[in-house]
Amino acid sequence: MSVILTDADYEVFKRGLKDTIGLDLNHYKQQQMQRRINQWLDRTGVKTYREYLKILQSNGEERGKFTEYLTINTSQFYRDVSVFKEIEEKVLPDLLKRYRRLKIWSAGASIGAEVYTIAMILAELSPGMTHTLLGTDFDVGALAKAKEAVYGENLLNTLPRMYKDKYFQKEDDLFKLDDNIKRRVRLQRHNLLEDPYDTGFHMILCRNVFIYFTPETQAALTAKFSESLVPGGIFVVGSAENLMAPEAANLKRVSYCIYQRD
Repeated sequence: MSVILTDADYEVFKRGLKDTIGLDLNHYKQQQMQRRINQWLDRTGVKTYREYLKILQSNGEERGKFTEYLTINTSQFYRDVSVFKEIEEKVLPDLLKRYRRLKIWSAGASIGAEVYTIAMILAELSPGMTHTLLGTDFDVGALAKAKEAVYGENLLNTLPRMYKDKYFQKEDDLFKLDDNIKRRVRLQRHNLLEDPYDTGFHMILCRNVFIYFTPETQAALTAKFSESLVPGGIFVVGSAENLMAPEAANLKRVSYCIYQRD
């Protein structure tokens, strides 16, 4: 079955979806998002938006699955090796020279691999020191997996062997993260499009999230992230992303995927 959707259908669905799961699709690239929703409806065999909205409204399990599908929870420890080597060898050491305790936010943290990678690096760079590490995501299902912190080996493929050996315990075919690393991180639900942003961060990572938003939303979020950074703070984006006019948000590019607030 192929689902044929009109723009009017999509507008109705967007309004219904925001009321049902709290996600405002007006901020996302329409063609890309419509294609993903079409694919999901084809997969589930549902014929109309109206029918699927009724399912979402009455079925919590389906809401969770659809939210996870839409928010695209792709993650990996030490993802984009060159970027994380820069963070480990230059960015964090430089920040630690200026600040004794760091405040870092992983926005769109998904299943926690990114923020836990930062926690492991800091455990090595500043042993015994307590930092504020926040991981947020819209999807409560992804956050539940982050709190469990048990991963398949494929998610650790790019993680340096030292971290894997020191901070994970193998249980059958899975790897359980050390509780001491888990305790360093606070995980919570956060809607980037609607919820207020905390301030005073020394580094913010929002990687492989921007590419799904419209240019207008990207610019608005970039400004909000910049305002959440201390002067000289670091903003890290994904390898498929490139900030347009970062200077408008008082940011300058200092390395691949890495920007600094003026």
